[in-house]
Amino acid sequence: MPPSSNSTRYADQVSFSFLVWMVLFAVLVSAGGISYSLIKNDQVAVRTEINNINREIVVSNLNTNQYQAKSNALTNRWAMRDRLSQDRSALRDIDRNQIELARRLQDSGYAVIHR
Repeated sequence: MPPSSNSTRYADQVSFSFLVWMVLFAVLVSAGGISYSLIKNDQVAVRTEINNINREIVVSNLNTNQYQAKSNALTNRWAMRDRLSQDRSALRDIDRNQIELARRLQDSGYAVIHR
């Protein structure tokens, strides 16, 4: 049956080139979306790595501060005296009059001892 004039007048006519452009546009948009998601994923991974490194830096600084506090407590003069007296050690304080200071002379290489 031949088409009537009314049906051909309102029939949608899509050309082949328009279909090709539509497919290419869809491929372009989908490639852009995929590349955007990959780049965003890389950004999130880098941000996570930076946060982990910052956390490690904070932990190492805390460990360093704790070590310094512990070493200061161990090398404190009064704490050492107390530990030595508790351990009944034979080590005792040195009187300031017993300390000798040796300084090297600049030209000769000899040392002068001061009390």
